[in-house]
Amino acid sequence: MKDIDYSKYYWQNDLVRVRRSRPDDWKFHDLGYDSGERFFTDYAQELPTDESVWRENWENYINKNLDNDKHICIAIETLDGAYAGGGNIHGIDERNGTFGIFLGAGEDRHYLAAARLMLDFAFNERRLHKCQTGFMEGDARNMRLFEELGFRKEGVLRGQVFHQGRYWDDHQYGLLADEFNGAKL
Repeated sequence: MKDIDYSKYYWQNDLVRVRRSRPDDWKFHDLGYDSGERFFTDYAQELPTDESVWRENWENYINKNLDNDKHICIAIETLDGAYAGGGNIHGIDERNGTFGIFLGAGEDRHYLAAARLMLDFAFNERRLHKCQTGFMEGDARNMRLFEELGFRKEGVLRGQVFHQGRYWDDHQYGLLADEFNGAKL
């Protein structure tokens, strides 16, 4: 395999490749649909659905955001082209330099590698200043992974999310560009 200078290329590293999501990714994106992790990512009780409804909803979502530079939907692939997860950079506020990040289910190593690519792009190409994200109480996996990325817990919104018959706390995390870039040295 040819050596690639990753310092100039934001969308690939030695583990994953990140690309814009496509409408036909619907068939992969729901791989974690019935997983326990889904409980934490949707914050809503979903009604049962069938494949055609899931496909139509996904295609509408992607097509709506295809040319949107404020909400970038991504797919994560291994270097041999296998789908490894998805996510997005959302809520981009150029004036204040802020954005949010979300990553769906996947292996931790792919998740972390893709998150680093997305953060590098947002902080160093888009020159944004701060990333923020939140997790429902009990989402230990996401809290651990984002802390591994350098995010700091900034607060707790008590009783913020009503889900499955009760109120849950929403844990807020943030990462500044300087912190991200300092950790890379």
